[in-house]
Amino acid sequence: MKNKLRINKLFGNCQLSIVNYTLLFLIITNVSLAQKKGKEKEIDNGKSKKTIVEDGKKFYLHTVDKKQTLFAIAKIYNLSVNDIVLENPDAIDGIKPGQVLKVPFEKPKTKETVRKPTEEKTKPTEKEKEKKPEVIADDNANYILDTVEKGQTLYSFSKQYGISVDKIKELNPETEEGLKIGQVLRFPNDNKKPAISKKEKSKEKRVKEKAEKEVPTANKVVVPEPLPPLTIKDTIVTAVFTPVLKTEYNIAFFLPFHADEASELDVEKLIKGEEHLPSKTDIALSFFEGSMIAIDSLKKQKLNAKIFVYDIDDKDSVGIEKILAKPELSKMDLMIGPLYGSGFMPVSKFAKEHGIPIISPFIQMNKILFSNPYVCKVIPSTTLQVERIAHFVVDSFSTQNIILVDNAKTRESAFLGAFKSTANAGLIEKGLPPADSVKQAKGLTGVEAMLQENKTNVVVLPSLDQAYVTEFVRGLRSKHEKYKIVLFGLQNWTNFDNLDFEYLNDLSLHIASNTYVDYQNPATEEVIRTYRMKYKTEPDLYAYEGFDISYYFLSSLKKNGTGFLKTISDNKFQGVETNFNFQQHPEDSGFENRFVHILKFQEYKLVRAN
Repeated sequence: MKNKLRINKLFGNCQLSIVNYTLLFLIITNVSLAQKKGKEKEIDNGKSKKTIVEDGKKFYLHTVDKKQTLFAIAKIYNLSVNDIVLENPDAIDGIKPGQVLKVPFEKPKTKETVRKPTEEKTKPTEKEKEKKPEVIADDNANYILDTVEKGQTLYSFSKQYGISVDKIKELNPETEEGLKIGQVLRFPNDNKKPAISKKEKSKEKRVKEKAEKEVPTANKVVVPEPLPPLTIKDTIVTAVFTPVLKTEYNIAFFLPFHADEASELDVEKLIKGEEHLPSKTDIALSFFEGSMIAIDSLKKQKLNAKIFVYDIDDKDSVGIEKILAKPELSKMDLMIGPLYGSGFMPVSKFAKEHGIPIISPFIQMNKILFSNPYVCKVIPSTTLQVERIAHFVVDSFSTQNIILVDNAKTRESAFLGAFKSTANAGLIEKGLPPADSVKQAKGLTGVEAMLQENKTNVVVLPSLDQAYVTEFVRGLRSKHEKYKIVLFGLQNWTNFDNLDFEYLNDLSLHIASNTYVDYQNPATEEVIRTYRMKYKTEPDLYAYEGFDISYYFLSSLKKNGTGFLKTISDNKFQGVETNFNFQQHPEDSGFENRFVHILKFQEYKLVRAN
């Protein structure tokens, strides 16, 4: 009953498309049970007296005291900071009093990596496919009969035969109780052809696959082809931002719930933690829950909005076209999503054709802004982040030993150019000679030759290469006792599994980031309190992002009407996780959020430096 109530709270006021009840039940069940704890036991060694067992591993449940740091907690349990962060990834952004951490009961015997969402089931190999019993035709009923083998699900059958899961259940009522190995299922035989031999079937399959590569069919998942080059007609866009105030606004969310796939999960295994939701489903749910917190808040401020939710697979171009054909979409006042590039491009093209503002929450590439003044991109580009690092370095370390690292990666040469041009311009403004202030080194060996004992050595490495960054940090850290070093890197580094947080702390790592959650902020505390009450669990970074994006854009819509993009550059915003400062350049392009935090490692947590 509690799950049903939560479903009603989350989706009660929405116009749902594709997302079905089974999916929602599974999602809510999984999230609600994610906080389930094992039995508590007493420990008489001065550490936490609470323990749990998850996936066969035992953990202490440590409640953070005032002024405790990750380093101090690690010392209590005779562990490294890495050991704790690996089990509590959010701790990289800092810990706060009252927060509960899972601390390994025993020191890991081998180095682990940050746990990632369970990957999708491995697809059968070609050899395994050959072992599959031959499909035969039932001449009397014009059905194809197929036998269930290990690992097959209703979802996999639906993809194989190009029909919905509901249609399969309709033809095979016995599947309501689940699939069993050896069970024979019926599928529509649309061509109504007699059975064919295995050899003929293999030949027919090769011919069909070749044809499908040339002409996509309605039942085939097609990866979208690269967009054609822009024409003169495409590049000249006149956006009309007419500020029309309405009594009710239509808002569309395009999120990858993957309903059919999630509906095939075993609820009992979800409860036991033996199965997990697809990562994209989990992210979509968190994002939308945060959005609903914002929408509920704005409704109290007299916002009247109708919410439409579309389950969109960013790799299913045919499915996307079907959604875009829905008549209500052309009447939207705002679109949020899709989250990923291949799905966002066709939807943003539709938004441009109908003059609808569309928001990209996760995509970082600037190409989605080209020739589309209706797009708003939330995440600043990597180049912009590098430029913000250059500004900070010049403002804070202009008289110190600044070393820019060239890792000989051609694709990252643009980052080097962005830093040098921005830093040199800043140094000239300060009356300093760039040549004497910014040095460029070839790799770690070049950096080591340039280190100075009488100055702070500011080492800037604008690289996204995980293997290179890991080795560089390890080598540079060996010099930190002799030299004072401040290392600058990129936001993506926080996602690298094998970076030692002790090394990052020793090197006083600074990164550019578009996100930062201040848990001491009263607004943050209020969002957390509301989220806990409504969803009975803790918000994650995606929930905060959903809240900020929805609150900012819907409040702009409420205040300025459908033409809110006309004044968006003047509408600055400080959110719970993300701040917004949208700028448009050139005039026929979309808007990019140009607000960037500079964060630094201090006492094993990230704090704001600017």
